[in-house]
Amino acid sequence: MAEIKLTPAQQAAVENRGGALLVSAAAGSGKTKVLVDRLLSYVENENDPANIDEFLIITYTKAAASELRGKISAELSRHLAANPLNRHLQRQLTRIHLAQISTVHAFCAAMLRRYCTLRDLPPDFRVAEQTEANAIRLEVFQNTLEDFYRTREQRAEFQALADQLGFGRDDRRLISLCLSCYDEVRCRKDPEDWLRRALAAYETVTPLEQSPWGAYWMQELESALSFAEGCLQKAEKRIGRDEILAAKYGPLFEKNLLQVQKLMQETTWDGVFENRISDFGRLPVVRSCEDETAKLRAQKLRKDALDAIRSAQRAFYAQAQQVEADLQKTAPAIAGLVQLLRAFDEAFTKEKRRRKLLDFSDLEHETIALLYRKDGSVSSSAREIAAQYREILVDEYQDSNEVQECIFEAVSKGGKNRFLVGDVKQSIYRFRLADPGIFLQKYEAYAPYTQAQDDEPRKILLSDNFRSRKEVLAAANDVFSLCMQGGELELTYGEAEKLRAGLSYPDTTQPKVELHCIELSKAETDEQSPQKRETEADFVAARIRRMLDEKMQVSSGGVLRDVQPGDIVILMRAVGDNAASYQSALSKQSIASRCDRGGSLFDTTEAQVLLAALKVIDNPHRDVELVTALSSPAFGVPPEDLARARGKLRTGDFYDCLLSMEDRGQALDSFLSWLSEMREQSRLLPLGELLDLVLQTTAMEDVFSAMEDGAARRENLQLLCAQASAFSATGNQSLMGFLRYMDELEESGQLPSSRAQAGPADAVQIMTIHQSKGLEFPVVFLADLSRQFNRSDASMSVLLDSSLYIGANVVDMEKRAYFPSLARMAIAEKKTRQTIAEELRVLYVAMTRAKEMLVMSYCSGKLSSTLKKWNEALTLPLPPRTAGSALCLGDWVLMAALCRTEAGELFAETGPNDVSSVQNIPWLIQLHRSSEQMQTALPEAAPEMPETEKPAAPDYDFAPYAHLAASNMPSKLTATALKGRLLDLEAAEQTPQETKNPERFRLPVFGAKKKLSGRARGSATHLFMQFADYNACRTADGIEQELERLTREKFLTPEQAQGVEKVRIERLFAAPFGARILQAEKLHREFKFSLLTDAVEFAPAAAGEQVMLQGVVDCFWEEADGIVLVDFKTDRTPDGPQACAARYCAQLNAYAKALTRIYGAPVKEKILYFFSCDCAYHLD
Repeated sequence: MAEIKLTPAQQAAVENRGGALLVSAAAGSGKTKVLVDRLLSYVENENDPANIDEFLIITYTKAAASELRGKISAELSRHLAANPLNRHLQRQLTRIHLAQISTVHAFCAAMLRRYCTLRDLPPDFRVAEQTEANAIRLEVFQNTLEDFYRTREQRAEFQALADQLGFGRDDRRLISLCLSCYDEVRCRKDPEDWLRRALAAYETVTPLEQSPWGAYWMQELESALSFAEGCLQKAEKRIGRDEILAAKYGPLFEKNLLQVQKLMQETTWDGVFENRISDFGRLPVVRSCEDETAKLRAQKLRKDALDAIRSAQRAFYAQAQQVEADLQKTAPAIAGLVQLLRAFDEAFTKEKRRRKLLDFSDLEHETIALLYRKDGSVSSSAREIAAQYREILVDEYQDSNEVQECIFEAVSKGGKNRFLVGDVKQSIYRFRLADPGIFLQKYEAYAPYTQAQDDEPRKILLSDNFRSRKEVLAAANDVFSLCMQGGELELTYGEAEKLRAGLSYPDTTQPKVELHCIELSKAETDEQSPQKRETEADFVAARIRRMLDEKMQVSSGGVLRDVQPGDIVILMRAVGDNAASYQSALSKQSIASRCDRGGSLFDTTEAQVLLAALKVIDNPHRDVELVTALSSPAFGVPPEDLARARGKLRTGDFYDCLLSMEDRGQALDSFLSWLSEMREQSRLLPLGELLDLVLQTTAMEDVFSAMEDGAARRENLQLLCAQASAFSATGNQSLMGFLRYMDELEESGQLPSSRAQAGPADAVQIMTIHQSKGLEFPVVFLADLSRQFNRSDASMSVLLDSSLYIGANVVDMEKRAYFPSLARMAIAEKKTRQTIAEELRVLYVAMTRAKEMLVMSYCSGKLSSTLKKWNEALTLPLPPRTAGSALCLGDWVLMAALCRTEAGELFAETGPNDVSSVQNIPWLIQLHRSSEQMQTALPEAAPEMPETEKPAAPDYDFAPYAHLAASNMPSKLTATALKGRLLDLEAAEQTPQETKNPERFRLPVFGAKKKLSGRARGSATHLFMQFADYNACRTADGIEQELERLTREKFLTPEQAQGVEKVRIERLFAAPFGARILQAEKLHREFKFSLLTDAVEFAPAAAGEQVMLQGVVDCFWEEADGIVLVDFKTDRTPDGPQACAARYCAQLNAYAKALTRIYGAPVKEKILYFFSCDCAYHLD
């Protein structure tokens, strides 16, 4: 086979010497070949030939290390075949097994065994399996937590932690939170030093703008104001050519620009707070103008500016003194968290040493301790290790973290002999605590290799792609050169980063990139509904079917052939919910498929059955697990036997039912006999032997092996047994302990993944984008692009960040309320932006998997409004803040599509824009209506069976159901639902049904200032009345202060606060009725109730049945002669309060009945207070 010729950049990456070298290798650029060739260039150097074991080669998985060793061996063999007498090459082949090609953890383990005495480690230590480490960790943390609870009176900080951050009825969420924090802390080079700095940050937060969090928000505000200034200046320029727009909009735009520029001059927290922009003014109505496009564009630019300012200003919710006080309120709980983590780390380390164990984190930190002295300088051991290696070669460098970077630095002669290769655009493992910032910092700091001096670090970019067609690469370049422009997206995709085609494919006139936008019908508008998934799955399956039927040509070894199912992959951000829909849709099209769902072990039937059996052995009185086991294929008890068992004993648990039966039948008798034996053996056998006995006596492995995907099912059973063996290694042999541990693993989401279904070889594959990394496929379908980003990383009550330390919620124990502190707000904002930046990199990975064809689908019930939003936002260059506002992967694809003239079907929805241009390589862009055009994309349905061929329905004589009337009543009835409710079933039958016209929807006006709807304003008023201090509401100033307080404490959003009609509130408390409320001795607000009552009160035909009545009473108080009940209403009253009040009689009667039964006192007055007319209306 002819040798592949390297490109100039690849050749430079192989030959360049003289300093640290960073190789930014784009997708498909041949980085592995470059790494292997560089290694061989050292070995074959005539002047100074190197041995293969003089290099340290680090990869990130065992599989990758094994594959790389094989490629190096094969390349050595090829070179030796060309020069068979070369003894040096012969020796290298014999030494290949000595080459240090390993994961970073394997390297650390080897160093620690070699220098174990320096770290006081036992020479026979072993590396714990993840399951074993997790079990020990959980047990030790629970014990630590119990110790802290026992001594909580002497631990004020832990008391604060438990009070403010404890959750629910048990400690599960607290344990999960603390262990998550522990994992993140352990990613620091020196965890203890980081914790000290985190606590020190709270010791003094004055001046606030110089604290880590104040400085973050001051910088955010500066960025937002700069962006807003640019938007407003563009808007002014845009309207300048239209006299009407200039006259109408110009003064307000000028005012807003001056407001922004004034705020930009503030450098202190209080200065910003006092001058924050609260009133932007309302745009005047312009009904006609010369340039409608300019009007809409100017409106959108102003809206973007104001949104950016509002987003940044939300951190400046109070003066510095109040914000600092709020931060200090969280300090005790954070100190308690640090104390708990320190105590746990000490106990955990002690227990691991007792067992002679190290976990993966220990390997890294013990190696750090070996390589560095306490003053931060490298140790003699580090210099000794570094002297062994000519060069340190690190693959997938973009996935390294701070600890690993310190290790590489220490063993690499001051970092000068490092060869670092990776692609930061493919860094998609932040959830595994990878830090792409490490790669990015070097990428920005290192000079190009052609400009670097001797000993200076340098970089080389490999942008030639040897995988994909030029059409696919052009599509990727279009999307990322538009959207990946630095700022909050972290990376800049410039000319140097653009992918270049390095492989020739036959020319074609057919588009090789397709975007299908599917507009859901009204019935399918729920974005996560099964109908949405099935609609998109049906479309994708139909497109694949057409591709196969048309015998689309793909290249294989330079020869064209028909595309096969095995050439095709369907990639999605997450497979779990989608897998069944897509496999079903493909099956309907007679297309084989296979899918590694990537789900947890507990998602599989076989694991659920085995665990159910074990739980029944532990405790047979578990009804759900007992029925699960009995009805499973492993035991095969007929369902009629189970029904007969329950019929024998209607009360008690199911196990008692079985024992009480006299004629159980053979299947149940056999099961009970087996259960009795297993329960006896569970007291005698070790855990592993017990599981083996269960599998042997039930033939469970044979049963599930005989089912579809039998090999994978058998592996899943063995995987569960391996979990039990690892748990046993901790010294705990109890079945109860193992089951509790599995429950806790499931609760924390740490269960191992199930084995992939094997499936036929020639089948369409379905996988996640993460699973596809490193793979390539002739045809890629990128589906489910409208799936919303997962932002859960920023939702925890305590958040950690390397430079912003620890942020927690401020908890008001008296009001049982909480809101985020400034620190937590900053960390949450940063994490959210990191998530969005990583999602853009995920899209890059997905699009670059395709070799010959890329088909993308975006399916949504909000497609039209989404297209309009992005069409109005488009401007070139696209601001990072605009690209960073994407909600899903598909948003970025839509932005790029709307820049293309071939998006004509999309422009029919949005109107034109002034950024679209003719591209050299066109896409196929189509818009589909799911209810209409979708049908044409799918094969014809099978003809319906003729009426004469349909089997006749059996003529059954059904007895009437005795509780028919009750079946028409809901089991729960809310008092609010009684408003206008027609409860008389007989009357309902006789009432003619109104024929409604099809619903009409008002088209949204984009670019206009968003206002609260009438219903939303009513909800805001109700929230104010629920939480406000009424005594402070006697004056307009008092009401304004209450609104500020409720907004600050997160009872109201700023928009809701603006929606509260302050004048109406003032009128209420200025009136005699308001004075009566203020005089009430004890005022009850938002009183929730639930009570069983006779349904006859609401449906006469359902007499004798019970219904649960639920409701929430706005306000009531007790007086000497009875209860006064008040319900606040924000309805309009065009026909007067009396007509409006009639609709609420049933509702208030229900409230009165509930209060009378609960308090044993009559309700003497039922009052409706209508804010719209400032009127208190008394009901009879």
